[in-house]
Amino acid sequence: MADKNTRDNQIAPSDKALSGDYTALLHELKSILSTGLNKAYKAVDNLKVQTYWQIGERIVREELQHKDRAEYGKHLIEKLAVDLGMQKQRLHEIVQFHNTYPIVRSLTGQLSWTHYTRLIAVSDDAERRFYEQKSIQNAWSVRTLRDHIKSDLYAQTSPKEIQATSQQKLPDQVPSEIFKNETSDYDFGFFPLGEQYQEKDIEDAIVSNIEHFLTELGDGFCFVGRQVPMKMDGKTHTVDLVLFHKGIPCTILVDLKSRGINSQDIGQMNKYVSYWRKNCQYGYEQDAIGLILSTEINREEVAYALEDLEKKIFVATYKTLLPSDEQLKQAVKTLNNKR
Repeated sequence: MADKNTRDNQIAPSDKALSGDYTALLHELKSILSTGLNKAYKAVDNLKVQTYWQIGERIVREELQHKDRAEYGKHLIEKLAVDLGMQKQRLHEIVQFHNTYPIVRSLTGQLSWTHYTRLIAVSDDAERRFYEQKSIQNAWSVRTLRDHIKSDLYAQTSPKEIQATSQQKLPDQVPSEIFKNETSDYDFGFFPLGEQYQEKDIEDAIVSNIEHFLTELGDGFCFVGRQVPMKMDGKTHTVDLVLFHKGIPCTILVDLKSRGINSQDIGQMNKYVSYWRKNCQYGYEQDAIGLILSTEINREEVAYALEDLEKKIFVATYKTLLPSDEQLKQAVKTLNNKR
């Protein structure tokens, strides 16, 4: 008598009932499943990178406030390790990570937290940038990155090739990599406004804290002005903020919303960007782009409104209230459980 497990494995729809397309269908479904799972894992790891950066920034800020007290940093790490349920080594890595990448927008979603733990061990800035760019350009796994660092690939590479690597445009870096995506918010907690505020309140807070705001956006941003006027059909329209990005280079029109984004907001920004491109843009600039910042995004409506405008208008969310200590502890515990 056949083993039960063997018989169960043999139970299947009749081969005659399945066409030759079944194998192709099976491979396609496996590919879809694999791609979806990889995206999910990548989103979780990107969240880990962003979370660890925020924790590192907060610890460094606390250490700087007490830099006159010897041994404060050491005792702080020891205390946090116990209360957060993390290893001291991991907290030291997180602090080193922030110190190595002090600008959050210098981080890329194409590298995992484990990639970054290998990179921060490289003390020379130029050498680290070489390995970072090679990892992105060639989609290196963590093991490949580790092996190349161990074999000292940087020292074996000619100066001409190193320069070519540094000048090579990274994939999808500009302008889509400049702004945060739907997996993370801009953190405007450095000017907490509470739960009730108007768009003018957030604009006033940004202008009053413009240095912090630009730091949160990332490297290369410059502030141009607020409530910048545009004349259309004898009427004056104003855009909340105008920025400039040196790396592209281009003008960025920013619209602030204290609510969710809808299709009307997309239409308004499209009008502003089109006007700016035709009337205000300098010859050396790339085409101006729009950025709408809001508390939430009505995904389906915005997706339809943005169709064919992906390179012209970007949307992102922000938060003005920092998480509590208890929320941070819970987030760290959740991350540790997933390691």
